[in-house]
Amino acid sequence: MEQAFIDLPGGPAYGPSEIAEATGLNVTVVYRILQSGLDTATFVRVPPGRYRLGPGAAKLGMQAMASTPGPETSRPLLQRLSRIVDGFAMLTVLSPYGGPRQVCIDTAPGRWGFDALGLTATQLMEISTSLRVGAAGRVIAAHLPPPLAKRIIRQPPPAGAGPGALHDPHTFAASLPRTRRAGYAVGRQEIPGWDAVAAPVLWGDAVYGAVSVLKPSAMMAKDLALPVAATRATAERLTQLLSDSGAATALAPPPVRIGQQHRHR
Repeated sequence: MEQAFIDLPGGPAYGPSEIAEATGLNVTVVYRILQSGLDTATFVRVPPGRYRLGPGAAKLGMQAMASTPGPETSRPLLQRLSRIVDGFAMLTVLSPYGGPRQVCIDTAPGRWGFDALGLTATQLMEISTSLRVGAAGRVIAAHLPPPLAKRIIRQPPPAGAGPGALHDPHTFAASLPRTRRAGYAVGRQEIPGWDAVAAPVLWGDAVYGAVSVLKPSAMMAKDLALPVAATRATAERLTQLLSDSGAATALAPPPVRIGQQHRHR
């Protein structure tokens, strides 16, 4: 049932018939499930005869997120990535509030800092949270359900985005399946003067966030094999740690395997 609210286009509210068609359930069964979820606010009824996910569903999500690894786990991995690439490493997570965006929850700046990006406070907030610009935003958007990805595609890049930002929505949309297949994204001056490599952190079949490493464009290597391999290894380790089976290997350094496919954008 909940998956139907994720996959159905339009929204955020749907009628029992729409949900029944999406789930393959009988309309009567769908109606009973919706009614049973009203008491716990998992579903909320909105006129005329439609339903949307309610605060009860949000509380379940918050409870699940509270059990994910914290900075004590991610920081050593980001610090290692920062040392390998000599860049500014960060972990951003998907935030659904007010529409899909990203929030930075941990960093290993190395010899850099947010002030080195040369952005105003407003530009920093808009660019760092947008999924419409930057390598990290693109790998997260590439793993969103199609209805949410379409919302990102329709947005313009934020003010202050660099010359490398994918301003054309069709170009941005075409980059998403390529990014998903490749398992990483490269951003060239999507933040003015800075290049970035990012890879997704996954939680089951859902995107949790992204690991990215930024470096001044003049200092980023032309051959991105090492930055791509190190970033992907860090993201894959965090993906592993989001599953129960990976909890025991929290501080083991991720292996870095340098591949040849590093010209993807």
